[in-house]
Amino acid sequence: MHKTHNLLGIPMLTVKRTTALIALTALAFLFLSSCENPETGSLYDPNYTSPRPQPTIASLAPKSGLAGVTTITIAGTNFSSVKAENTVYFDAKQAEVLTASPTQLTVKAPNLAKDSIKIRVSVFGALLFSNTALCKLDAAVAEFGQFGLTDEAWGTTTDASGNLYVSLVTDGAGVGIKKFTAAGVKSDYAPSGGITKWSSLKMGPGGELYLSRILRAIYKIPSGGGNPAIWVSFGNLGTVFDMDFDKNKNLWAAGNNASVYRIRQDKDVKAFPFAANVRAVRVYNDYVYFGGLVTADNAEKVVRFKIISADSLGPQEDYFNLTTSPLGGAGKSAFAINFTEDGDMYVGTDANEPILIVHPDKSAESLHPGLLKPVMHIFSSIPNTNYLIAINGTATGGPVVTSGKMYKINVLKKIASYAGQ
Repeated sequence: MHKTHNLLGIPMLTVKRTTALIALTALAFLFLSSCENPETGSLYDPNYTSPRPQPTIASLAPKSGLAGVTTITIAGTNFSSVKAENTVYFDAKQAEVLTASPTQLTVKAPNLAKDSIKIRVSVFGALLFSNTALCKLDAAVAEFGQFGLTDEAWGTTTDASGNLYVSLVTDGAGVGIKKFTAAGVKSDYAPSGGITKWSSLKMGPGGELYLSRILRAIYKIPSGGGNPAIWVSFGNLGTVFDMDFDKNKNLWAAGNNASVYRIRQDKDVKAFPFAANVRAVRVYNDYVYFGGLVTADNAEKVVRFKIISADSLGPQEDYFNLTTSPLGGAGKSAFAINFTEDGDMYVGTDANEPILIVHPDKSAESLHPGLLKPVMHIFSSIPNTNYLIAINGTATGGPVVTSGKMYKINVLKKIASYAGQ
């Protein structure tokens, strides 16, 4: 390349590069000079005043709770009364701010189950975060049991000691009844007896296990385990999907029939007219409850009958209509029923928030919004605890076609006991 030179003999390309470098250096100096502190020459301005003072946390109430459920009140100073100007972190997770004042924030705990979670508050316009406060959050919803990818849990029940019995399917084949301790440790309890899956299990008198599989028969396994054998079949008995014991050890059973059934321990069967596709049966406080599609109304409901005696039921009472409820709607189905001791009824459904709480005054709400996925079906519980056991499945227009994992759900109050336990 041909180079030109100036009068001093310096290549002109070098002069141009040097001139450009000097110009850039001068611009940078001017920029930094405009930003620095004129007294110290530093970019840090010790006289800068934050628009807002640092927020502080004085206390938490409560200091522990359920992840994704509990509302926590943070007392302190220098918060903003505008909710959106406060950001509350549980470790790295952001909590939803429900209310705000300069001295108090209420937040919904995020879905983070952990000991010693660090809570900090940031306020818009404040230079610094607050101090740190600690809390503990337990899981409101947790997987229960040791399940493989191809395992499906179906009928379940518990005994008085808190052991859970589950009809298990693996790779589409029934592998028998498995026993889970309250801690979730699995062991074999009974062989499948050639049955792929049991729709319902109930622990009965003397520790004997009763089973149904959507046929006109009820089976039984001896206390301690063994092969399933038919206990009652055919005659007055229709198909049995679910069943439950009353306090007199009578078994109430139902399925897709024109009647529901009472079976005494001497195997006497009595039919009571009620046309429905029943998927859930639960006895509570001297009433027998049935959940499913009621034929006469073409609606998904929970209805109940007062148990007057083994041979007499009171009139039908509509207790909860899922089809007309804003929490359910047309096309949604009821799959499971359970109760807490105070009379709240829990209904497993395929609604977006799949477990609904129906209070004694018939008002209803969702259980743990945002933490559960449909479908929730087949309920049992751990005795003398707050824990509901529910199974997650998939449904197509009503029936559950595949089942899946079990979940242990803390409902925050004690589950009502089963008469058969």
